[in-house]
Amino acid sequence: MKSLLLGLMLSAVSMVGLAGSVDLNTATAAEIAKHLHGIGLAKAQKIIEYRQRFGPIDTPEELLVIKGIGEKTLEKNRSRMITRLIQPAAPRNPESGLDEGPSNH
Repeated sequence: MKSLLLGLMLSAVSMVGLAGSVDLNTATAAEIAKHLHGIGLAKAQKIIEYRQRFGPIDTPEELLVIKGIGEKTLEKNRSRMITRLIQPAAPRNPESGLDEGPSNH
């Protein structure tokens, strides 16, 4: 029961951490505009057009070719961007080894 509760708590924390992230290869223009600072619907639509024309976005730096998206905008949003090569960290599985080994308490 204790490990189930801990697993649920960690899952909730993981989802909160990703709640502000947006996958640039699957998100709608509205989702991109909602999650990225300094990106409105017009720029978000340019991101959609870019990926439709050139295929999946591998890295956030690709957005620098879109007029109106510069280094400052990129740096403000880098941690919120999910791309083909930049994925969020996988959540850890705390169930293995919780009751094993010496305690730190």
